[in-house]
Amino acid sequence: MTFKSLGLFVTALIWTITSFGQTESSVNVTPHWKNNETHSVIIKSTTTDINKGKVVNYLSTFDAKFIVKEVSDSGYKVEWTYTNFKLADNEPVLENQIVGKLINIKLLIKLSDVGRFVELINADEVKVIANKAVDELIAGSASNPTMNAQYKSAKQLIASKQGLEIAILKQIKFYNFSFGFNYKLNLIKTNNIKFPNPFGGQSFDAVEKVQLTQLDTKKTVCTIETNKIIDANVLKESVISYVTKATNSNPQAIEEMNKANLEIAEKTMQQIDFSKGIIQKSFYKRTMNLGFQNRSTLLEIETLD
Repeated sequence: MTFKSLGLFVTALIWTITSFGQTESSVNVTPHWKNNETHSVIIKSTTTDINKGKVVNYLSTFDAKFIVKEVSDSGYKVEWTYTNFKLADNEPVLENQIVGKLINIKLLIKLSDVGRFVELINADEVKVIANKAVDELIAGSASNPTMNAQYKSAKQLIASKQGLEIAILKQIKFYNFSFGFNYKLNLIKTNNIKFPNPFGGQSFDAVEKVQLTQLDTKKTVCTIETNKIIDANVLKESVISYVTKATNSNPQAIEEMNKANLEIAEKTMQQIDFSKGIIQKSFYKRTMNLGFQNRSTLLEIETLD
């Protein structure tokens, strides 16, 4: 198996103080939305692949809006709609390809009273449309066995409600990522978490650090940043094991992995107007340097109004 085919295989597996709960050094981040409140959002997805010194960039963009349909003591019902898109040629991110086929489809999202994601309410209706979209992708990729296999895997994933939410709601979930928590200045919160294994094995142990890096009480704006990283030694052991099996213990391939600088990490930033519960600007970046495949993905979201 070549390094190129190794990379394609891994890609297929990756899917006021009182009013706002704020003091001079801490803040509670929750929505403060009202019925029929509407906001427009722009989303950019940039994927960068580096293979043997060659850099290839893919940029896809989406326009979306969300309307607050219902506010109650139990939470929020929010209607998200993608209104326009432009996909990169040969866009490698499956989610972007599927979302690009959901233009003008209403996605009804249930959030908790503090703004945490609960569920896709109209999942059954959306599943029918998503299935049709993936069927079109499968039919159009008959001459590309690798992509065809990825689309068929996506078809299996969206068969369940949870899988459907994973496949199409990453951007929407990220918008609500920081909601529902209290943040304090100069305090780095460290969490031990599990990180998905791109090789399909047991999840990696990882460390997440969360920090309120800026708090402007006059403008009611805060900035929250997170970092996640996997232990480099654990990652290298996993990569070498994978490459050993995939290449029938090819000594050259194993030696290249031993020398490679391997990394899997994630970083996020959200700049939030906490008096309104609006994400002004945000980004999510994942870096995966696996020796035979080096890729970074950058998701940027901005609220326009």
